[in-house]
Amino acid sequence: MLNYLIHFFTYHKIYLFTGLALFLLIVLPTREKISSNTKKALYLAVIIWIICFAYRVNTGNDITSLFTTSDNFGEESPPKRIEGGPFNKYYSNDAGRKARATDQ
Repeated sequence: MLNYLIHFFTYHKIYLFTGLALFLLIVLPTREKISSNTKKALYLAVIIWIICFAYRVNTGNDITSLFTTSDNFGEESPPKRIEGGPFNKYYSNDAGRKARATDQ
């Protein structure tokens, strides 16, 4: 497992750097007292980082792969159009309307 983590962090340095930055923000004390909202936001960021890291280690895909559409709409045929029909004369130029003249 240790060899896998070393291999993982050598090729995916973004996880290492963001994890270290979040860890340092939480652990290192500051001169001023951190507000509770900021502390909650940092804890939430760490939890999200852990979820993203665990998903990457277990599946091999980034978390962004969940947000891609996999709907296969490209393989579907377009909807069928009805040619003719009872209302075609009301919505076409067959009803006696003249086409507009274009000024050019």
